[in-house]
Amino acid sequence: MTMTSTITNALPVGAHHDIAPRDYHAWAFDRESPAHGPISCSLLKQYAEKGPVSFRYGPPRDKPSAAMSWGSLVDCLLFTPHLFPREFVLREDCPDLSADGGFRTKAAKEWRDIQLERGSTIISEDLKAQAETAIERMRDTPICAEILDGATYQLALVTESAGMPVKCLLDCVPSHLDHDDALVDLKTTSVNIYDDDALSRQIGSLRYDWQAAMYLHAWNTLHPDDVRRKWRLIFQSSTPPYESRVVELDDLQLDAGKAAVKFWLPRLIRDMRTAFISPFRTQVTTLAPHNPTIYANEAKMELLENLAA
Repeated sequence: MTMTSTITNALPVGAHHDIAPRDYHAWAFDRESPAHGPISCSLLKQYAEKGPVSFRYGPPRDKPSAAMSWGSLVDCLLFTPHLFPREFVLREDCPDLSADGGFRTKAAKEWRDIQLERGSTIISEDLKAQAETAIERMRDTPICAEILDGATYQLALVTESAGMPVKCLLDCVPSHLDHDDALVDLKTTSVNIYDDDALSRQIGSLRYDWQAAMYLHAWNTLHPDDVRRKWRLIFQSSTPPYESRVVELDDLQLDAGKAAVKFWLPRLIRDMRTAFISPFRTQVTTLAPHNPTIYANEAKMELLENLAA
């Protein structure tokens, strides 16, 4: 197993500690040269959601949303605070910032463009303070403190599937005795964490079960003497008071994730090595009825018929 803190563009098979997210993401899939990989969970989800043709030839992904940027900020300050000066820059550090916090002047715009060219994310002092408060609230939550204290953070794992590199970036590998059979991922969310149904829908719609399957497999492949079978999520509300809730995926969710990855991963690898071809090009397909629409139409017709009687 390879252990390293210095990386090049491509990572060898193994576990890699102290990886800066920017370096991890720099080893990225190139749609113009797909046969080289690497495959990540987010890439696999894009392929399954868009279909092979749109995945290969469609427009690139949109820029990170405000919610994603908040999650990245909390991740950085919690797991890799020493990397904050490299990953982020405060807009107040701009000497030519306008009174309203905007980049109005030519000098301010040039400063902004330089930071963006360096790959830094520009944030306000207030946003950083909010993220630091969120982290304090998380650490003040006993169950989260157990998971976080003494854990290994930001561990990159690289395995192979049919000779194709597959990469994962683990948030947290706990060492606490009550959690040492689990891997843990942090999810900041706007969903009400008291709403079981909403959280469950988010797990399904964002395919966190796929992530669980891929990450557990990668960890257990590289750490046969420390097999982990549980996947836990720290859900933290992205708005004050930043309450947290730890959720463990049950066997049904884990099995669903494994089945999905087992289905989609070989197909992605096949297309990466051959061609991204539409599955609809030669076949007629059928659609299952959208029951809510049918029932709504029937109810409307019945209502009108009763009113006319």
